[in-house]
Amino acid sequence: MPFRGHLLALILTVSLPAASQAGADDRQDQFVVAGYLPHYRVAQATPESLKPLTDLIYFGLTPPAGGRLAEAPVAPAILEKLQEIKRITGCRLLICVGGWNRSEGFSRVASKASLRKQLVLDLLAFCRNNRFDGIDFDWEHPQGPEELAAYQALLASARKSFGPAGLLVTVAQASWQNLGKPAYNTVDRVHLMSYDHDYPQATLEKSRKDVARLISWGCPPGKVALGLPFYGRNKARESNTYRQLVANRRPPPDRDEINGYAFNGPSTLARKIRHAREQKLAGIMIWEVGQDDPREEFSLLKVIGRQAGRGSPASPR
Repeated sequence: MPFRGHLLALILTVSLPAASQAGADDRQDQFVVAGYLPHYRVAQATPESLKPLTDLIYFGLTPPAGGRLAEAPVAPAILEKLQEIKRITGCRLLICVGGWNRSEGFSRVASKASLRKQLVLDLLAFCRNNRFDGIDFDWEHPQGPEELAAYQALLASARKSFGPAGLLVTVAQASWQNLGKPAYNTVDRVHLMSYDHDYPQATLEKSRKDVARLISWGCPPGKVALGLPFYGRNKARESNTYRQLVANRRPPPDRDEINGYAFNGPSTLARKIRHAREQKLAGIMIWEVGQDDPREEFSLLKVIGRQAGRGSPASPR
């Protein structure tokens, strides 16, 4: 091979992995906008409305007590729609295991090494076969030191298998529960559920305290995604979606209460995003994107996209 050919080959050998690594670093360093999408909202979701997201988290799977996933745990039509959203928006796609009223199997599957291993292997195969970018665990809630240790072991098992495959392992966490340094050292990101407080819920001050407490427990700020609600709660702890609350109304952007329901309007969301940036957090998380108002002028996702740099430039309001 002539010298020029040798030189070109050397340049390609050195530069291509470097470029690939640079792309990975860019993805890792970006401000995360993660949003949960429950199975019952997928059919109505539109890729255009979800473009502000960096991560879409499909909700989700119930952890099987025996460790084995069903042969087809997600319907083919849902998988097809999720892949369409991923392709058009360029977001990462994660699948959530657990959640409220879906966590019953965790205590058994996490407590035995063989069951943990089986679940992790099935989840890894599912992600690889269906082009998911990672797994999100949401045990609500481990009780006592034994269950907490079992949860930490499950997260560590997932990291051991998912890490070499280049897949994410994240965890959703109640604002009041300390999952422990072993968990925080293991996962890529903690989705901090900073809502469902006593009335008024999810104020900026309460979210600041939630973030500070999580960091004091040993979670690095760069792993924290601050949770934002797309719904409101009243004093009786009844809830309505943001879409329901603003229907047939034109509330000002600094409005955070309608008919006794406390929620986060555009101005509060913008202040929370600024706080996340000031604290050098990983980003923000949304429960859940299907509760947004479809009208562009009232869409909270549009507000978040502008504030997080994933939409049109922010306009003064």
